[in-house]
Order: sequence, then structure tokens, then C-alpha cells
Amino acid sequence: MRQELLADPTFRAEVAREKVLMAQIDLTAARHASGMTQEAVAAEMGKSQENVSRIERQRDVRVSTLVQFVQAQGGQLEINAIFPDKRVSLMRAAGSSVRSSGSRG
Repeated sequence: MRQELLADPTFRAEVAREKVLMAQIDLTAARHASGMTQEAVAAEMGKSQENVSRIERQRDVRVSTLVQFVQAQGGQLEINAIFPDKRVSLMRAAGSSVRSSGSRG
């Protein structure tokens, strides 16, 4: 029965979706890497320190919020889909390059 479930593309897609929902983005680690405090990020974002704290603790963050959060620290956000034979840029900041490690034939 387990093999049948694992062979079912719908089941595998649902499992993958659940794993994504369970994943947590570590925005606090990103902020620490930038060397900025919540107060400094908040000032750059035009938000309160409490709001930045809430953003860092959120389990599901909007992409627009991620972009603003990273840009407030002087960074650029890139989102890539990694496949066995290639990487596809789903979102990249202006000036970034598309990286590909092969093509599907």
C-alpha cells in the first residue's frame, strides 16, 4: 500500500505541499548575518520593531514582505526552483542573472 501511495503523483504533490507549509524561513538568521538589529531593519522598512519581530516569527511570509525585509538589509531576494537537471529562477531582483545547470531534453 505504501508503494502505491508513493507512486501516486497527487499524493506526492500533497506531501510536498505539506512539507513546504511546515518549513520555516529563518529571517532572524538572515538579519543576524546582515549585522542589523530589528530596530534598524524596522527603520529601513518604515515599520515598528514589533512588526519586524512579528515578521521574523511568522510561519508563512508573503514574498513582497521577504523582498522588503531583505532589501532593508541591503540584500536582494532570489527564489529558485531546483530540479535534478536544472535550476529555474522564479523570482530575482533586477540585475541578477539566471543560473542554469543543464537543460531537459
